[in-house]
Amino acid sequence: MSSMKAYLAERYMSGPKADAILARAAPEKAKKKKRKATSSAPSTSLVKDDDAGFGDGPGGRDDDDLEEAVVEKSDRSFKKRKVAADADGAGWQTVSGPVKKEGDDDDAPLPDEMPQVVEEEAPKRGGLVTAAQFRAQQPQQQAVTRATSEERARQQEQTVYRDAAGRKIDAKAERAEAARRRREQEELEARKMEWGKGLVQRDEQERLRQELEKEKTRGMARYADDEDLNNDQRGQMRWNDPAAAFLTKKSGKGPRKPEYSGPPPPPNRFGIKPGYRWDGVDRGNGFEKKLFLRTNERRRVKDEAYSWSVDDM
Repeated sequence: MSSMKAYLAERYMSGPKADAILARAAPEKAKKKKRKATSSAPSTSLVKDDDAGFGDGPGGRDDDDLEEAVVEKSDRSFKKRKVAADADGAGWQTVSGPVKKEGDDDDAPLPDEMPQVVEEEAPKRGGLVTAAQFRAQQPQQQAVTRATSEERARQQEQTVYRDAAGRKIDAKAERAEAARRRREQEELEARKMEWGKGLVQRDEQERLRQELEKEKTRGMARYADDEDLNNDQRGQMRWNDPAAAFLTKKSGKGPRKPEYSGPPPPPNRFGIKPGYRWDGVDRGNGFEKKLFLRTNERRRVKDEAYSWSVDDM
């Protein structure tokens, strides 16, 4: 700490305070200069003449000489000793070098660069062989057969697919799920096509569906006096029918009593529709609703009991 204060006072301070710090640090420097350096490392003694000129004599400092720091064991301070320049003038000292054994070839490749020699398989002998030769060939043949069978089994092994979390994926279930999604997409497209049709096409399709339902209960034979078939054919309008102008149109229905056409009313036991003036407010005491709830509850319990009785235990 004192050396730092002395450095700062010498470089960056001035005045009486700086002089006091430098005065306190001066005796320590003088004492350090009087210490004798004792080094445990062997060194050569040099006789230097103080009166000799700069750079004169063999002990003089040359520009090519280098200084090396040596740590003293006594006071742990750094001293400088000279290192003579080598032949090329670089002043480097070799610490250690590769150790070579006698008889080593400089051009010999490294062990990891040596070429790998693959042993050739001994050819099989035909004809009569001795027991010793047969036993010698068995381990090699068994190893080749085992390797071939393992490779074939590895190729025929079923691939295991896993998701991002590492769980095993069932390929069959994934294919079934993909088929289900494809069917749903096709049904959605069909519904979109159905939504795009007009009211006339929808009515015609509904009429054909009802006609097919009726045909299920009819006989296979259709005669000329079939009333439904004749009415259906008479009701069809054809643009090129020459007798269409002579046909009388069906008269519309007579006056009818108005019916209720608002939101669906709550159900009742007898299926009676509300009057056409009904405002949609249920003013009953809730008996009909409780009756239907109780009926549905009994039917549900009955169905559950039947399902439980026929279920595999």
